[in-house]
Amino acid sequence: MATGSQHPYSSGIYPAQTPPGYAPYNKPNDETDQGSIGDDPSFESNAYLEMSSAWMPIDCCVGGTEYLRVNARTFLPQEPAELDDAWERRVSHSTLTPFTVRIAEQAAGLVLRKGILLSSKQQDADVDPYWEEFSESVDGRGTSLAAFARRVAISSILYGHAGTLVDYPTREPAPSLQAERLAGMRPYFSLVDCKQIIGWRFDQEDPLAPVQQVRINEYVSVPFGEFGEKTVRQIRVLEAGSYRVYRRNSDSEATASESDGWYIHEQGQISLPVIPLAITYSQKVADMISVPPLLSIANLNISHSQRNADLQHSLHVSAMPIMVIKGFDDTVDPVGLSVNNAILLPPEGDCFMVEPASQSFQAQQDYLDKLEEQMASLGISTLFAQKQGAETAESKRLSRTDSDSLLSVISNDLESMLQNAFEMAAAYVGKEAPLVQLDRDFDLQLLDGAQVGQYMQLWMNNAITLDTLLNMLKKGEVLPDLDVQEEVELVQQEALDSMLLEAVPGEAAPPSDAEGREQRDSNVRGAAVERMQRMTRRPNDDEDEE
Repeated sequence: MATGSQHPYSSGIYPAQTPPGYAPYNKPNDETDQGSIGDDPSFESNAYLEMSSAWMPIDCCVGGTEYLRVNARTFLPQEPAELDDAWERRVSHSTLTPFTVRIAEQAAGLVLRKGILLSSKQQDADVDPYWEEFSESVDGRGTSLAAFARRVAISSILYGHAGTLVDYPTREPAPSLQAERLAGMRPYFSLVDCKQIIGWRFDQEDPLAPVQQVRINEYVSVPFGEFGEKTVRQIRVLEAGSYRVYRRNSDSEATASESDGWYIHEQGQISLPVIPLAITYSQKVADMISVPPLLSIANLNISHSQRNADLQHSLHVSAMPIMVIKGFDDTVDPVGLSVNNAILLPPEGDCFMVEPASQSFQAQQDYLDKLEEQMASLGISTLFAQKQGAETAESKRLSRTDSDSLLSVISNDLESMLQNAFEMAAAYVGKEAPLVQLDRDFDLQLLDGAQVGQYMQLWMNNAITLDTLLNMLKKGEVLPDLDVQEEVELVQQEALDSMLLEAVPGEAAPPSDAEGREQRDSNVRGAAVERMQRMTRRPNDDEDEE
């Protein structure tokens, strides 16, 4: 990115700025005025500005078509000698396909598809019912733990990292736990995007010490008059054991000041020895610093929208053939095209249709297809097109190496962040935090009908046990989330009941094979097979039979 170029027809998608970055909340820092910067809580650190240079492509993909059109001067620059009307028409035809956002959403879905398990840290003990109730509304607004974790995961995948602020209502302490619950006093989680964390500070003498200060940019709605409201910007400064909230003097109702500086709107103590902010990373560079893992895909996504806008504009302008008439003067008699009209031409005149060569449009379409293939190869392969046909196990393993690696990093960090958040919430209320676990099975090993039949045949031939069969059907998402051991015991009980009913006094012992092992009765096995078929039957199959 050029930092000093002011050419009206920019070749890149990033605006020129010094220092680098597009500073989403404020103008670039004035390096010549260090005095005011040192006392400005909204100061954006240099590391923050450097990270922000990679956020504009992500913002464009998240904002979609509206963001692309509003920032058309940046992403769809006007060509030399292109008329304003033609450029505005080209912008109006532009759309942005949400490839990048879809990849992030599906990746978060794979990480959380088996749910979040809360268990007790004590062996053979149940989790505290308090945390089960807390998980139903972790933010105090009805958002479940799974939904909140999905939002955090998507934000981390898109921008590189995200945080969870663990806060507690600033009220007078309740006399008892029951009074605290009746008053609604309980810890809650708040999502903090990495774009909100504008500054942080570490102990330079102790590299192992935790972060000492974090500044978070926030926008809140405050009442205005009897019915209105207005949006106010504030900076939340978090330190170990305390917090401060700064607002601008112009937003203060108590004091009137001509200067637009900052004042402390709220401050207080935090009953934790650490800053109550848990961070999860998808591509960590250093503490509080990351790189968006989908940045290359976002750039291809923008390039795809640019080429698609050119193709749509070309089709709009030249897709229809144009009539060319030689030797005809339309100033006297305008041409009216209709099946009921005829055009009289002189002997030397001619009339024909002009249209562009079809190869020109096909070349643009081929390039769009190539960009889509590149995005598919750079993204998580199983999120675009899962192969249900024949594919070797080695091929599947190699194709999933990169995607499983990325998903494992996201899953491990997300699990660690949630554990830290629950530890902080537990410290607020004086309880033992639950153990948070995420499933690491990201592979969608769906079984088709032929594979189910093969596993059934292996079981009927005594090649695998019933326990193995049920586990494979459950892993292949053919069976619901049932207790395999309990189901095996039920099948064995049914077999025993059937054998007791069929037993006749004086009957010879059941036949045995050459090695002396009892062979399973065919009627019992047939009943078990019928039970398996009922369990594995999909709802669509029942509808087809009806």
